[in-house]
Amino acid sequence: MKETRAVVVGLVIVVVAALMWGFFRRPVPGMHRVRSFRVQIDGDRDGRHKHVSMRIPGFLVAKVSNLASHAWEDGDFTDWSFDGDEGRTRITPKDILDAADKSKPGSPTAIALKNGEDRLEVSREGGSIRIDVFAHARRDVQIVAPRPLVERLAQEEPLSLRQLFRRIDELGPGELVTVTSEDATIKVTAESR
Repeated sequence: MKETRAVVVGLVIVVVAALMWGFFRRPVPGMHRVRSFRVQIDGDRDGRHKHVSMRIPGFLVAKVSNLASHAWEDGDFTDWSFDGDEGRTRITPKDILDAADKSKPGSPTAIALKNGEDRLEVSREGGSIRIDVFAHARRDVQIVAPRPLVERLAQEEPLSLRQLFRRIDELGPGELVTVTSEDATIKVTAESR
């Protein structure tokens, strides 16, 4: 009797493990070319260089974006707003593309945010767009993103999280964005199947 019970319990454990494996390892809906995202963080803390790298599986990103889509149904990625002296300044990805097109090598195009002290300086570097964020006439952050990603964001209709990930999947594997500040550098890369 004990042997039969042990066999049945063993089979139940194997079946539950197989069901969980199938649930978590199934293909991500809408993402066919990108399997996961790698996030790398390099920074200095207490005079010591630190490096952290983690791989975020695509199915986990899909689950989180699915939950976030329901929570932020009205939210979209069509523009960003910045506080200024005269209220809020609205900047769209289209504005950033236009500024990158107007820039010349070594001469970025500035987008004023607040009395000229706070501004974005946009330039193009090969197939990427570089955005330097200046606060109080001091460069705070530098963002480098591939031009095709910014082009896919530069649209007039609202873009949900699910649509954003589909557009990233259309780009395929490669570097998505690099954000550099005086303390750290964060790089997000899409990895292939």
